[in-house]
Amino acid sequence: MAELWIEDRVEKDGIIELAARFESQNINQKLWYRVGISRKRDLCSNADPFVLGILQIAMNAGEPLQVHGQVSPSLLRNLEDFQRAWAVWVPEKYKVIKIRADVEKEQEIKDRFGAIMCFSGGVDSSFTAYRHTKGVSTDFPYALKSAVFVQGFDIPLDQSGYYKNAYNNIKYQLDSIGIDLYSVSTNFKEISVFWPHAFGTGVASVLSLFQKKYSHGLIAQGVPYSSYKNLVEGSNPMTDPLLSSDSFRIIPDGGGFQRVEKIKVINEWSEGMKYLRVCWEGEEKDKNCCECEKCIRNILTFRVLGLPRPAAFSKDVSDKGILKLGPIKEFTISIGYNKIIDLAAENGMENSSWIKSLKKAINRSRMIRKLSGNLSGRFVLWIIRRFNKLWRQPPDRIKF
Repeated sequence: MAELWIEDRVEKDGIIELAARFESQNINQKLWYRVGISRKRDLCSNADPFVLGILQIAMNAGEPLQVHGQVSPSLLRNLEDFQRAWAVWVPEKYKVIKIRADVEKEQEIKDRFGAIMCFSGGVDSSFTAYRHTKGVSTDFPYALKSAVFVQGFDIPLDQSGYYKNAYNNIKYQLDSIGIDLYSVSTNFKEISVFWPHAFGTGVASVLSLFQKKYSHGLIAQGVPYSSYKNLVEGSNPMTDPLLSSDSFRIIPDGGGFQRVEKIKVINEWSEGMKYLRVCWEGEEKDKNCCECEKCIRNILTFRVLGLPRPAAFSKDVSDKGILKLGPIKEFTISIGYNKIIDLAAENGMENSSWIKSLKKAINRSRMIRKLSGNLSGRFVLWIIRRFNKLWRQPPDRIKF
């Protein structure tokens, strides 16, 4: 049997650390969250955040779990279905396990109001924040009061300088729409089984820390409903709500909107555009590199919509920069670049040089993926180098 031990809280140098240790036959891991001590009164006292935080580790271990602490029985009930879903989707990684707690009791609901969200500064979280505070693109906005910016997710724990700069930029953004900003650091990503599967539970666990003060936690969705065909995504509208208890509901937000629709909305938010941060590949984690796939995709989206390039992108992308795009995932082509190409056709840009470059980059990616499915990676690289002239051909000359 695996066990989850809730450790005593430690206060030091203005920080309060909440931690738990997960022990199984082959695993001994400590999960921790650190929050400024000024937020101490907002922190919950139960073990719900830690159950969420170690859930997929425990499912991967495959042993029944005993939690030495208080857990909401409604959360345990919902997690039964959450586990069944992931055990069907990824059976080689996750098993359905029994979870019991020493004390199974609901969190007391008292003097709580409003919602909290995790905010990264990207398009999806900016849309959720702006949408609910301004009441745009919804007739029933949540009373969004606060947001959390996490160190240890897209900005590593050892890069405090970049985190501090990004935090100050985000505070400027959120101050302009009346959202209070919390700072949390955690080692969740470092110990998670597989981040692309786990980021939904990671976000929910952080938000659940503050269930004493808030009744809802919003998770901005990066994938629209229209794209959920044969897709396993770590945060999704099917299983995110199952990370809820009766006293703290997790709400997936924004899944009904395409990225281009979100950008049209947040373009109205001048403070948000000043420090919009979509990049996670660049060396400087507090800004956009303007060269990686995600930066290029967002720059081109603004371009095809006829919107000015936000100041957050310090430079534009050239046709040559587009051609340098590495192998692009088919899913990214589907939800991102195909939308850009379609909009370009609608707006009379289909013959522009940058659209031609984008089509060539997409075709090249598909050829690489087709080759790599049958050949070794080293041989694929050899072919790419030897047949580089192929990539300079017009897109309609490259057939599959």
